[in-house]
This record gives sequence, C-alpha cells and structure tokens, in this order.
Amino acid sequence: MNEKTNKLYFLKMKIENHPLFSDELEFSLMSDARVLESTKSQLTHLAGNLWINNIITIVGKNATGKTTIMSTIIGMLKLLLYRMSIDQTSLQDIFIGTEPIKVTTYFYGEDEILYKDVTTFNLDKASPNKKWIIGNEVIYEKKFNKRSTKKNILNFKNIDPLFDRNKLSEEATSLLSPDDSIFRLVQAKKKYAVQSISGNLMLANVNALLYGDKDVPTEILNYLDPTIEYLKIEQDRDESGQLKILYRLKFKNREEEINATAFDVIEHYLSSGTAKGITLYGSVIAALQTGGIIFVDELENHFNHAIVRSFIEDFSDPKVNVNRAILIFSTHYSELLDDLERGDEVYIAKRDNQIQLQRYSSSNVRSDLNKSEVFESDYLGGTAPEYSAYMQLKKATKKAVDNTRE
Repeated sequence: MNEKTNKLYFLKMKIENHPLFSDELEFSLMSDARVLESTKSQLTHLAGNLWINNIITIVGKNATGKTTIMSTIIGMLKLLLYRMSIDQTSLQDIFIGTEPIKVTTYFYGEDEILYKDVTTFNLDKASPNKKWIIGNEVIYEKKFNKRSTKKNILNFKNIDPLFDRNKLSEEATSLLSPDDSIFRLVQAKKKYAVQSISGNLMLANVNALLYGDKDVPTEILNYLDPTIEYLKIEQDRDESGQLKILYRLKFKNREEEINATAFDVIEHYLSSGTAKGITLYGSVIAALQTGGIIFVDELENHFNHAIVRSFIEDFSDPKVNVNRAILIFSTHYSELLDDLERGDEVYIAKRDNQIQLQRYSSSNVRSDLNKSEVFESDYLGGTAPEYSAYMQLKKATKKAVDNTRE
C-alpha cells in the first residue's frame, strides 16, 4: 500500500530591499476577509482559519510593475520548489542594484506544518557577469495551530530555525552551489508533492501555438474559431535530439489540409487570439489536472471579454476545479474586477518611483461600490492616468495632425 504524499501549498511572499519595489512588498494567497457561504467555492480550505484564494488578479495601468511582480514570484517558487539555480530562473534578470535583497516565503504542508523561508541574495561583485548568489537562507518550521487567528497563523516568533545555511556542516555546504536554495532539505525530509508552476509571461506579447496533446480539442476550436474542423500538433525529435513540430490544420468546407513545420506559416491562417487561446487553454487544463498555479500576464490580451471570463470561471467552479488549482493573472481591464466577489482576490499595482502593491480588501472602500469604478475614479490613487498627462497627449496628437495638413 502506497503511503499518502502530502502536498505543499504556497501561501505568501514578502520582498524587501529591491530597488524597484516599495519596502516590504507583499503578495498573499491567504484569505484576509470573511469566508461567506456564497464565496466558499472560490477558495481552498487548508485547515482551521487558513483559506487560500483560487483566483488572484493584479490590476494596474501601464508600467506599474505587474509583470515584474509575477516574474519575481515565479522565479522564487521555482528556486525553492524545483531545485533550480538562480540563473535558471527569472530572478537573475529581475534582481538589480548592489545591496542585498531579502525574500520571505511561506508554505503550508498537508501534514499541518507551516514553513517560513528567509533568503538573502547578494550580488557577487567578483564575478565577471555580476551574478546573484545566496548570502544566507534560514528555514523555520512550526506545527499549525487550528485555533490560531488569521493574524497569527504566520507568526514564527520564538521559533528556532530548522535549517540555517550558514550553520550547515562543511560536508553539506560542499554539495551546494552558491546560487542553490537549501529548501530542498525540507522536500527531501518530508517528500512533499509540490504545486506545478506555469505561466505565459514570455508569450504575453508574442504569438505562439503550443499544446500538450497531439489533438487540440474540438470544443476549444469551436469556441475560438468555429470555421476550424481540426488542428493537430505533432511533435517528434530527429536523430540529433532537435524537436520537430508539424502543424496540421483543416477548415470546414475545405478539402485541403494545411501542413506547416513553422508557426510563422500557420499564423497566416489563425488569428493571434485563436493561437493564444489554444496555448493558454492547454496550460489551464494542465493546472486544473494537477492542482497547480498558473500565472497569466494580461489575460485580456487578444481575447474578447467572454473568453476571458470563461477562463476565470474554470477556477471558481468547484465542479471543474476539483483539484483546487490557482489562477494568478494581471489585467488592464478593470471591468473584470466586478466579476470577482471577494476584495482579497484583487491587488492594485501602482508606481510612484517604486512599485507598490495594495490589496483591495485592505483599502477600506465601501462594499457597495463597484471595484471597476473605484479603480477608474482613481479613488485609491495611482490607478488612472494623470489628467495633466492626458492633456499633454491630446495637445501632442492635435499638433501632429495639424502638421500633416500644412
């Protein structure tokens, strides 16, 4: 009989002393609002007062750091959970400056154990390519107390470290690279199953067509483009190990099948929205099947609003999201906020010299106000384009048009 494998859940992350971020920028999946019967389906209950949201959005105007925030979270999770080195993640490109950067990450294990990982990153000034390395990493562990209030769940005061990188034996440190996390010691000790981490951040503004299975489901094709009869994406490797892809596309009421080995050929027949929709749908299916976390940058990019809402609904419908997968997405489309019933599902990204992240549920906004109206009205500050910038743009546009008439 196989022993049950406990799952490890990401809870929260705090980033300190990063030059781009306001000090102690925090991102949390943990519910900080009341859990009502009407919204229970949108959350996952872990234990006691510990609930996490299945949907989180980061909304903000252009250049407020939404992509940078998500890239940092993804990079840190892959460093800790997937035994990747810093330069194998997005962290190497996101970390800037010369001062140490500290990231604190919290997890919950299904064996009712909480973890706090505090990693300090240093710039290795002696390296020719200015690599970032781990200066120190300390991991704390404590038993979850079901009577803890939400405020005290992550209180690790008076808890001694489980592992301290700088206090490991010489034998242990000799096996570690300076840009490897020691969180692998926790995984080796407990054999946790970790959440899959996926995202489209590299593809947000690039057209591509990827899918996990050979046959793209007819249902998603009909939904995105009802003129398509079938689309098959066959993958193989040649003798040298190079990946070879063959796209086979057929439209209804046409006899010929279109074959292509490169996407730049197929994209002449498919809209960018259809290609991105198929790619995103494959990632969504994978996350729903495994109970993983999927990060989607600019969810509304090239999609109509009905399709955007359908992707969100997959994660809020308990009949679909049976494995309690999590969707974290960024958007410029503030009207989507009104589809999210809970204030703790929404983060507002703002930028005034540094990137700030404010949780809507902590903003003391009246519950009867539409979230989209609050965002568009600039009630919270930094969410709507400045009027002076708008007027300058209008004058510049008028001047450009007038010049063409002269």
